Amino acid sequence: GSSDVQVGDLVLIEDKSLKEGGGGTSGLKGKAVKVLDAEDVKGGKYSISDVVLPLVGSKIIYPKGSSGEHYDELLKKDDISKADFSKIGNIDKEISLSGDYRKLMCKPSDVTFEIKAYQDPYQPLMQTDLMQMAGTEITAATITEVDQAKEESKRDPENINSTTLFGMVIGFTLPPSSYATIALRELTKRPTASDYQSKL
Repeated sequence: GSSDVQVGDLVLIEDKSLKEGGGGTSGLKGKAVKVLDAEDVKGGKYSISDVVLPLVGSKIIYPKGSSGEHYDELLKKDDISKADFSKIGNIDKEISLSGDYRKLMCKPSDVTFEIKAYQDPYQPLMQTDLMQMAGTEITAATITEVDQAKEESKRDPENINSTTLFGMVIGFTLPPSSYATIALRELTKRPTASDYQSKL
């Protein structure tokens, strides 16, 4: 797949917060989308991180081109058409689905990281709230402290510890309806499936 926006992609051009009269993280209230045309793509105003995909429903706009065709194919596999969502709302409003939009991908903000050195593989690498309340300190050292220890080890070979392990503590902020586990999966290129994780 391409990492560039394509003609027919949807982008969110308005997304009002609750204070501005929007619907918050769910619902279509305060949201508006645009179907990109050739001029939009050529102008370079939008990037792949602006693209949204619709959650199917009666009041959403579907993308055009291959993405839109893919929606038709998926619905057809379950003998559903786009018009069926409007029919459901007419029969029973309790089970009606108006739809919504979600970002195709998002970029984390406030990204920070620290390399930690430690000996016990079961020890925490960062202080939990409970540890802070109890005044429990962590024993893992940040990489700058490790560098100092290595300098001391060069002067005194008996201080060298061959069992030192290294880990990374990562911090970041994601927008609503985004998942840290998926961000970490993409960063580490490791599956998040439970059968894989249980073998680590």
